[in-house]
Amino acid sequence: MAEEIDSAGVFDAIGDAQGAAEMSAPAIARAKALPIWRGEVVPQLLSGGLSNINLTVEDAGKRYVVRIGGDEPSLGVFRANEVMSLRAAHAAGVAAEVFYDEPGLTVLGYIPGRALTPDDMHVPDMIAKAARLIRRMHSEAHKHLDGTGAVFWPFHHNRWYVRQLAEHGAALEEKWRALLPNLVAENNELEAAIGRAHTVYGHNDINPQNIIIDDDGRLWFVDLEYAGFGMDLFDMGVLAMNSDHDETEDRLMLESYYEAPPDEELARRYTAAKATGALREFLWGILSQVSERPIEFDYSIYADMFVERYQRFLADFRNF
Repeated sequence: MAEEIDSAGVFDAIGDAQGAAEMSAPAIARAKALPIWRGEVVPQLLSGGLSNINLTVEDAGKRYVVRIGGDEPSLGVFRANEVMSLRAAHAAGVAAEVFYDEPGLTVLGYIPGRALTPDDMHVPDMIAKAARLIRRMHSEAHKHLDGTGAVFWPFHHNRWYVRQLAEHGAALEEKWRALLPNLVAENNELEAAIGRAHTVYGHNDINPQNIIIDDDGRLWFVDLEYAGFGMDLFDMGVLAMNSDHDETEDRLMLESYYEAPPDEELARRYTAAKATGALREFLWGILSQVSERPIEFDYSIYADMFVERYQRFLADFRNF
């Protein structure tokens, strides 16, 4: 089994990641020239995220976030879907308002507050609040979609990522090539364990940093690049996996979402969802190492952290 990695350090590194230096100046110039501003603005680079260059802008007494990033088809990121999802999530009361968009750029209202950390997600009240935020997204966002919406089935993503990685062949580190042959069978095992799932419109990429707590203590989602119709357990499982929840915290998440104590079958399916989320993050990290990405970041530490989590949560599921 891989050595356990300090997740706080990895998430701190993600939070400090910024756009590639050669791309920052053009991004700032593009944001500065947008036709929506009432006066001259001075965009500032904002840290956080591995798929976008993020800027803050102050204009006419209000603050905004400008997200710049193109489609990344090999990872399943399409910005038109992200904008549609953001608008629906805002109407559902779980995300910031979209003020402007054009291909590869979105202007959002700024939420005064801070991103959550893994430590926050070990506080019982915060776990319960996050579960209720997820439930609101699941129960309300689809009602406001201006279009058909995307589909996100995590097991398909995992199989698709493995196929792409196999095509990279010699570009992969040997330690990753050695693991690939077993991953599809393990993914299928987890899919079978989940069985029938309740379909919801989910976020599908919830780590603590993708939740903002505002100055009034209210929670909001950011980074809806992978939003789409999928299964209810995945959002909760991914957040629990990213926060390294124990069994007691898992039960609190499920009880807060479903408003009833989980039975053994649900708890086992949830453990499978945690392993599925870890597998997806692990595969995403490897694929990011061999793909051209817009952000300067050492994706190997991301892959190393999630392979350890995947192996650990897969063992938890099998030993349930």
